[in-house]
Amino acid sequence: MSISSTHRILSNLRSAHAWRPSVVNALLHGVSARRRNEAARYSDNDHLRAAVAWLNCAQDAVDDGGISGRYTLSTGWTSSYPETTGYTIPTLLKLEAEGFVGSRARAERCIDFLLRVQLSSGAFPGMEIAENRDEPSVFNTAQILNGLTAWHRDGEDERVLSSARRAADWLVEMQDADGAWRKHLYGNRTYTYMAHAGCWLAEFGVHAGDERYLRAAADHLRWVLTHVDADTGWINDCGFEDGQHDRAAVTHTIAYTIWGILLMSQLLGNDDGIAIARRAAHAVARRLEVSRRLPGRLDWRWRPAASYVCLTGNCQMALIWLRLHEIDGDPALLSTACKALDTVKAAQTMTSRNSGIRGGIAGSDPLWGDYIRFAYPNWAAKFFIDGLLAKRDALAVLERPVPPRTGPIHVPGDVPSTLPEQEPMQTTGFRTVLLAAERSLKVEQFVEAWSMWGFTPSAIVSVRQREPSAMQRAFAHAREYGAGSLIRRALGHRTPIPVEVPRHATITTSGASVPEYAAEHGFELLIVDDLEATGDLERIRSLDADLFVYAGCGILRSAILGLPRHGTLNAHMGLLPSMRGMNVTEWSVLCGAPVGCTVHLIDPGIDTGDIIIFRPVPLDGVGNIDTLRQRVDRAQIDLLGEVVRWCIASRTLPPRRPQESQEGRQHFVMHTDVREALQQILRDNAVQAAPPRRISPC
Repeated sequence: MSISSTHRILSNLRSAHAWRPSVVNALLHGVSARRRNEAARYSDNDHLRAAVAWLNCAQDAVDDGGISGRYTLSTGWTSSYPETTGYTIPTLLKLEAEGFVGSRARAERCIDFLLRVQLSSGAFPGMEIAENRDEPSVFNTAQILNGLTAWHRDGEDERVLSSARRAADWLVEMQDADGAWRKHLYGNRTYTYMAHAGCWLAEFGVHAGDERYLRAAADHLRWVLTHVDADTGWINDCGFEDGQHDRAAVTHTIAYTIWGILLMSQLLGNDDGIAIARRAAHAVARRLEVSRRLPGRLDWRWRPAASYVCLTGNCQMALIWLRLHEIDGDPALLSTACKALDTVKAAQTMTSRNSGIRGGIAGSDPLWGDYIRFAYPNWAAKFFIDGLLAKRDALAVLERPVPPRTGPIHVPGDVPSTLPEQEPMQTTGFRTVLLAAERSLKVEQFVEAWSMWGFTPSAIVSVRQREPSAMQRAFAHAREYGAGSLIRRALGHRTPIPVEVPRHATITTSGASVPEYAAEHGFELLIVDDLEATGDLERIRSLDADLFVYAGCGILRSAILGLPRHGTLNAHMGLLPSMRGMNVTEWSVLCGAPVGCTVHLIDPGIDTGDIIIFRPVPLDGVGNIDTLRQRVDRAQIDLLGEVVRWCIASRTLPPRRPQESQEGRQHFVMHTDVREALQQILRDNAVQAAPPRRISPC
């Protein structure tokens, strides 16, 4: 470690007052026991209640009725923040309706505070109240307008309607002719995240029935949409940092921009705006799925630009994905939203003795990330509460397959459903090689299923699977569950570990590894370390394969795919080109796609190679996911066998249907909560389809 790195770490620890026990524990949460909350079996409701309790503490920490802007590890609670106090009012009203008694009274205290600090112009001041009482802010005024609108909608308080009109009038007055706001902004330059101001002006225009506000919002939306990068869908100027503000931004302001465009477009009936918001939201969702978590900053190609997570951005993006799921019937976005909220739940400290930490949501994960470093902002808790409530509502109505926005998914007419007639099978002269990881089940499943028509592989390539060392496993356990859990396990005490999504071994096997199975049956076997290493590739080339059959060995690159004369076959548990990626059998049910399997050639993309044949699989009698997957897996093994048999007999490939990359969508692992909803759908369908029981007469 360099001297500068050591100095920076020591400086950060000093800034965070890291000698205090509660702070030490909060900092350690960033590097150790990352899954402690999951292991403790905290429910979404537990996390919700903890965040609500923290938000209440944030209001009680100040005496003016507002909500403290943040809790900092070094100095504690800060002064009231008018902007976020304003847009927390809709959250408090929602909490009252959810049974959190007293939340509406807290919202009323927020209203009284805001009415006292409103400026004579109708604007509201920027920053926290201890820092500024006099300088107006366009963005903050619009956020507060959202809260005023919600309060008036809830109780028709005429004082608040008057206050909201004055604020809206000032916003219109400050707007330039092209629809942009340039005055009374941080840095006095333009930002497209001001869409999150325009949307609340549009909301108030709808509520008040005033076309002036709607026209102003429409002008702003047009201006924002001129900043869209046509190639990537990025919205320039969506960040507030100096420097590369137009080509990279924190997810907090990316989400502000997307939500603002989406809501304004919905309220104004602008389909182009909805499409732009949808495209950007899908790009951020893909980044989360590919990276396994959402980086706190992204660049204009939606690539990571930071190593930390902006927890506020996670919550806001979850809300956007849930809204698009509601609009489009897209449960994949519901799944991604659940994953984004999981990251926030994992970072939430649930047991600290410090009420400023317990239940709060930090700016960054880990706490020393660049966004709101070493502090817990009130808006992070607000958006987290909103996200958990929206997730619960979305799951509650996921009682059947969701009609997608684009209509039902059908099998394309040019996707083959049968194989051409073939000559009698020839037993020699065509070399078929299976590619498999060392512990893959597929080699045994394939050979046993296809032995009925006389299949014997020409050779099997087995890729070694290296297990982590005992030290690596120990460090991994400590990182996930903490050193205390590691010590307890070493002493023989089994600590509860979260249950992972089960793997589905659909056809019974002997349990033998691929080398063991090959040796037992006398198959030619080649064991390699790496399918990309030059030496191993040359050894595989020496097998002189006509056809590879994929039997489970990770992603295949161009070098290995170029070895067999006719290509590499794979069986896919879904309809191509529509249903690419992971868990597509399950996604097919939720997305209304035909359930079945496809045999295709592998190319360097994800399930984008030429299609050979698709076969539908009936759902009658399927009452759970295990049965569903077993049925499709058996069908895909049989279908792949038919294609392999055809290739051996014909010494070539059947006719193929090419795919275009834009035809389909890559799906990712289904979140556990969405998976449970699918289980319920299948159970309900099985019960409804079951014949009535015959009752014998007494």
